[in-house]
Amino acid sequence: MSKKIVLIAGSVNTKNFLLGQLKEFVSDEYVIEAYAQEEGIQPDIKCDLLIFSSQEMKDELDRMEIAYECSDIVVCERSINFDFIDQVANIPVNEEVLLVNDEKETAYSSINDLVELGLSHIKYYPYYPGIKDYKKLKKAITPGEPDKVPDCITDIIDLGPRIININSMYVIMDKINLDHKDATFITKKYMNKIINVSKRVSAINNNVNALNGYLNNIIHNLVNGILVYDEDGFIKYSNEKMKKIFSSNKELINKNIRNIIDRDLFPYFLSADTFENKKINIMGVTTKVTKFIAPNGKDIVVTTDRDEKEKSGKNHNQNLLLKGHVAKYDFENIIGTGILMAETKETALKLSRSDLSVLIEGESGTGKELFASAIHKNSKRRNGPYLAINCSALPDELIESELFGYEEGSFTGAKKGGKIGLFELADGGTIFLDEIGDVSPKVQTKLLRVLQEKEIMPIGGTSIRKVDARIIAATNKNLRNMVLEKEFRADLYYRLKIGYLYLPPLRDRLCDIDGLVSYFIKMETAADIKISRKVTDEFMKYKWLGNIRELESTIKYMIAVRTGNVLTMSDLPDRKFFEETINTSPRRFHENDDCRLGSEGISILKSIDDLQNQNIAAGREKISENLKVYGYELTSSQVRTRLCNLEKQGYITKNRGRHGTVLTDMGIRFIKNLNFK
Repeated sequence: MSKKIVLIAGSVNTKNFLLGQLKEFVSDEYVIEAYAQEEGIQPDIKCDLLIFSSQEMKDELDRMEIAYECSDIVVCERSINFDFIDQVANIPVNEEVLLVNDEKETAYSSINDLVELGLSHIKYYPYYPGIKDYKKLKKAITPGEPDKVPDCITDIIDLGPRIININSMYVIMDKINLDHKDATFITKKYMNKIINVSKRVSAINNNVNALNGYLNNIIHNLVNGILVYDEDGFIKYSNEKMKKIFSSNKELINKNIRNIIDRDLFPYFLSADTFENKKINIMGVTTKVTKFIAPNGKDIVVTTDRDEKEKSGKNHNQNLLLKGHVAKYDFENIIGTGILMAETKETALKLSRSDLSVLIEGESGTGKELFASAIHKNSKRRNGPYLAINCSALPDELIESELFGYEEGSFTGAKKGGKIGLFELADGGTIFLDEIGDVSPKVQTKLLRVLQEKEIMPIGGTSIRKVDARIIAATNKNLRNMVLEKEFRADLYYRLKIGYLYLPPLRDRLCDIDGLVSYFIKMETAADIKISRKVTDEFMKYKWLGNIRELESTIKYMIAVRTGNVLTMSDLPDRKFFEETINTSPRRFHENDDCRLGSEGISILKSIDDLQNQNIAAGREKISENLKVYGYELTSSQVRTRLCNLEKQGYITKNRGRHGTVLTDMGIRFIKNLNFK
């Protein structure tokens, strides 16, 4: 099945242009869909990668309340299109022009780009919709916005929409896991553009330095190392990454490459051969190298793969992966299609895209470890290590040594050479601290330092070590109460709770039982086992104080004692098997509930039920009005979005006309088993 990319832009012109740019290097493995705001954007976007043409476009989509579900998001940075730059270069010196763009900020940004390109021989005046005073000129330059040009203009130079810049292209490449060959293609394409632009600019300005400051900045920021030299071997350009590869702190321009490289590299660098992705040993490091001829047909361009520090980091991560330090679960492994779990997973996915610390709260057996694993797998650290420790399973001293490591001789029984702690091992990745409520005040203090300063000190050590590990913590305790009772540090609590996720107990999402039961049966046996409706109806009456883990144990028991291939009431465990009491009162939904989003969905179902009982058609407006009884004020548009989700999950059927929205059998059964008012 093809993977899907969705591009969202403001105008049709920009959409079509950027779509063409993406198709130049994205393989047929991906299906690309593109939408423009001025045409209308479909609701409920689902894809593997969502690309916004700008931050403003992303903000606008959020304001439009269009739901989207994706594994990754890229907000593009854009730059002037080089292809038509010669039209600007040919404008006479000191001529005055309007620079026309859709907004004030982008107009000034475009002027700045052109000036930094070296095209400073003309005078630019910004123009954008809504500007009150502007100079009435005859000529205008616009990056793809000719419809915004004022009536006084008779000569328009349209540079075309701004292109996705090379840094954003590399980010997109990383997100969809394109290989080195594709990276080389991007580098070649931009190098060709840059060299052509530099020729045109230097011709206008009589500047012998073909690559001016702005172009230098572009090339310095390329992910690859780049070296350009002529037929005789004299270096004309080298970016900072290439200088590091050659371990040179001095400028390489005008030096001969024969004096830079070892003699055994002459056949590669000084021959007429071109190649791609060839492994070559440079300065003791094996590097992937690509060599091609520049557009002028004479100069030679050499590019290298990413820097070796990053590679060594990947090798370190690979060693950790081989030792089993990986996240095993993704969101698709978390069973639950009900509105409560769907919204919980949506929140978790949003948190995964950030680098915030996360606190997951929920009763035992609600799936905290699964969510922690899924958050890591969908984060930018997904290629890094994932290490987990259960803080309640180890004594205090052992937890400290496991987390922070120790130096040789720091205590009796310490290993020779000491030991690296989990925080150092998790560098560049994620560490999951399960049952964080059980750690001692001493360990809490050290954890706070890691969160605040990103540094640790091993037991018995004297030097500080920097670490970069994201913390995901979980607990089945009420940390807020522990803070109030001085049992848990308030500063640590609020540091952990920057990202917060509450996992609802099974009794609050009984609609997910059918899916969970089917899953546990498949995991337990290859036999074609069914379960009677009476049994699942009986399950809807239980409190499930052991949550999903208790349901799993029940299914395992029933499969073990069954007499046929259908699980019946006679296969149920004795009622004593099920816990029926709990220290705290059952969770009820109310306005300030941590599960407010789930309570909102349930309130919509209740509103529909109320209207049905009064023989009133449950239209969006009526539902919106009735929701006020439950403390919610939703617009008709917001109700429509929620109803679409509820229909997908099987709770309702939407009808046109006088019948309105009605509850399905599943929805009616769910309402009957609710335990709140």
